[in-house]
Amino acid sequence: MKLIYLITLLITVFCANIFAQNSTEYLDVKKYAIGIYGNTSINSHSPDFAKLIGTPNCCSGFESGTGIGLNIGMIFQYPITENLELDLRASVLDLGADLISTQQIPISNLDNSNIGDIAETEHLISTSISSFGVNAGLNYYPIQYLYIHGGGYLGYLITGHFEQEERLTLPSNRGVFKDTGTRKRNEIQGDIPELNSLSAFLNIGIGYSLLLNERGTFLLVPEIGFNIGLNNINSQPWKVNQITFGLALMFNSLSREYDNPINPVK
Repeated sequence: MKLIYLITLLITVFCANIFAQNSTEYLDVKKYAIGIYGNTSINSHSPDFAKLIGTPNCCSGFESGTGIGLNIGMIFQYPITENLELDLRASVLDLGADLISTQQIPISNLDNSNIGDIAETEHLISTSISSFGVNAGLNYYPIQYLYIHGGGYLGYLITGHFEQEERLTLPSNRGVFKDTGTRKRNEIQGDIPELNSLSAFLNIGIGYSLLLNERGTFLLVPEIGFNIGLNNINSQPWKVNQITFGLALMFNSLSREYDNPINPVK
């Protein structure tokens, strides 16, 4: 989280100081823009529980998790001033991740005597979580084509599934759990208990519009963003943050009185 805040601060300070003196003509001729986008997300989970509610688990506690997701959606942009535009998006967010925790346990013989050796087990909760909702925000243009985005997302969790297991990782060549006779136990899957119906995020980011034709009616927009989770996945302490990297393909409608290309040929 500290890294996210630091990167965002550096981007904001850099743009404000270096580019503030530049005028923007791009939004003067932009009527509106519509398009689609796709982002790869790096999901960072911050749980604080030993087990899911009502689910058997011998874990001492889950504290973190990571995953890779794909966010997709539609965009509508509408200029408000020469430097500011409204940005509305209907989005599907992929929030899944693997929660992993390791712990050490003593090794016992068949007669239950402790031989003094230590085994290592890995607890895994693999989640599949997705949300559908709407993002409303503003894009500020310090210079033409470059914008800084800020907004909020409110959505509905449409899936919330988990698969859980505990497996013996060390020693790798011997040993089983007494209760199962295998190297795995507590294998359970199902819906995440007491799943929250709503998901909320603050989002910030930066993008740059690349003109695909001379007139500027078609744009390819690389974007980098951060989604900062505001509420928990379920009734337990469990938030999700995202770092996103992706592209938007936009149709840019220009004002009727504007007859010249945005990017004239010299």
